[in-house]
Amino acid sequence: MPISEQFIDKSITELNVLTQLEKDVGINVLARLINLFIDELVTMANQLDTAITREDIIKIKEVMHVLKNSAALYGAAPLAALATQLHDSPPPTTEENLHAALVIKHNLDKARDAYQIMSNSIAI
Repeated sequence: MPISEQFIDKSITELNVLTQLEKDVGINVLARLINLFIDELVTMANQLDTAITREDIIKIKEVMHVLKNSAALYGAAPLAALATQLHDSPPPTTEENLHAALVIKHNLDKARDAYQIMSNSIAI
């Protein structure tokens, strides 16, 4: 059974990306991939929290590198765009980097919640 549009937050996720993934790998594999993505988002959120606390701009950039690619792969375009911006064009000061990382962390948490709802809705 395909993912129902009613469980997709279109402000966070591009339905066409998930639809294509489902066509490519099937609903069972897609469900597992979404759960892996959720796990990855949890890990990145923890890493980002630690990096922000330590004011570790290098670690923030490392997390953004992974996040921009993973988010794009799973259709989380707004999150991917934010991560790409911070990774590719970081602000000049530590304070601005930390603020941007906090904004991305907030969006990462929203994406994780949206993908969890989607995952829970997939009937396999």
